[in-house]
Amino acid sequence: MTFKANDSLTEQIAQYLGKQIIQGTMQAGERIQELRIASELEVSRGSVREALLILQRRHLVEIFPRRGAVVSSITGQDVRHFFELWFLLLDQAVCNLATSWQNDDLAHFFEVTTQLAECNRKDDLQGFYEHGVDFLDTLYLYAGNRYLEHTLKDLLPLTQRCLFAILRAGKSQMEQTQLFLENLLKTIIARDTAKLRQMVAEFGQQYSQLAQSAAESLAGRH
Repeated sequence: MTFKANDSLTEQIAQYLGKQIIQGTMQAGERIQELRIASELEVSRGSVREALLILQRRHLVEIFPRRGAVVSSITGQDVRHFFELWFLLLDQAVCNLATSWQNDDLAHFFEVTTQLAECNRKDDLQGFYEHGVDFLDTLYLYAGNRYLEHTLKDLLPLTQRCLFAILRAGKSQMEQTQLFLENLLKTIIARDTAKLRQMVAEFGQQYSQLAQSAAESLAGRH
């Protein structure tokens, strides 16, 4: 692992472990061995422990007295509750962008949707997932409310975990997600907030069902 000077060591460790959890390399219910990770990354055990506290706040790990940290399990009910909140926040973010975008604010969204279409055509799940996260990252910058932006960013790791599980379930999930994001962008351009709210609500119900079905892969056991 190569560390970046601009990020704290603990944040980089948290991102490294978080990526393994999000993409399923570390399974739900799996115990996280601090000494092994510290040895692999050539960092102190204290730094690993601090990184695990960050991941606990991001809902990716749970820490138990005398048992240490394990990868968080997610039940179908957990997923439903999460998406109920997330799509409410997403609704507000896209409506804020629709009413406030100017000039070239949407340029990067066009680039990302083109890349998503290419990844879908090539059946490139990893690339599609990464560009999908890029789309969300960019959207959050234009949320128009710093508290909304911070909340969405705090929830991003859990969003990524659910998104990856959904996309892994099959090719059709990439196609549905790509179509939604393309239509979402068109409606943002039109500044049609009423239609945006309807689209987000309908897609939110559909995506929540997909995520709940995918929750089996995230459930695990302590």
